[in-house]
Amino acid sequence: MSEDIKKFNYTVGIYDVICRAIRIKIEEQAKEDGAYGIGVFTDRYCEEELMTKPMKNQEERMQIVKCIEGVDFVFEVDTKNSKHIKEAANDAYLKFLDECMQKEKAKKYKLGFVIGSFDVLHAGHLENLKLAKEMCDTLVVVLKTDERILKGKNKKPKQSTAERVAILKMIKIIDDINYMDIDTTRSDIINDLIEKYKDIELKDIVAIFGSDLKEKEKSYIATDWKDINVAFTDRDPEKMKIVSSSNYQKICDSNGGIEKLEQVEEENLK
Repeated sequence: MSEDIKKFNYTVGIYDVICRAIRIKIEEQAKEDGAYGIGVFTDRYCEEELMTKPMKNQEERMQIVKCIEGVDFVFEVDTKNSKHIKEAANDAYLKFLDECMQKEKAKKYKLGFVIGSFDVLHAGHLENLKLAKEMCDTLVVVLKTDERILKGKNKKPKQSTAERVAILKMIKIIDDINYMDIDTTRSDIINDLIEKYKDIELKDIVAIFGSDLKEKEKSYIATDWKDINVAFTDRDPEKMKIVSSSNYQKICDSNGGIEKLEQVEEENLK
């Protein structure tokens, strides 16, 4: 293997909340030549060395950064020793090269879309998005705006529309983002997609929902979704009770709010 192929760089941090400092750091590092990796501090290291407890565990934090645009590989960090960190990064990089050799699965649909708030991004969101991307060539997120969330749940989101868009734009498997505003209907969503993707027909479009929404969306299949396909991702119901937006929003509040968590991220970003 040549030296050019072996070239890579990396950063390490907590990556519990994808704050602005993290986004800027990743964008800068991803522009450098070679592959780019991220080292994620273990739960033990955070609690015993950094004296902070993330609201998401190490596995979930690693899942999140692995899906960010520009990030090629991730690895865990449980030491201050720079030599050991470099060795872990190198092992993860070699594994990444092997994965690059695998062929992408054939997709059933040309275009798929998911609807959601994505307020405090977590591993459950990513699991659903990855399952959705396996079904379609182009994956669109229809993001609920602040006004839509306020109307539907009578509360403001933890992160604004602009903040949530900035984070979603970093996720490599998301191809586009549309918006579900306060008055947007299901028909509006389809019409907007047809207008934007003029070479795609209704039969090529699939609306993708988590399995927990199967009963709710059944009532719309014969009406609002009658001209397109509807699919449901297969996710563990018990896991979804824990890895959920409502659960993390409660944890976020108990840890001093989103601003406090973002401050901790910035202080420990290396």
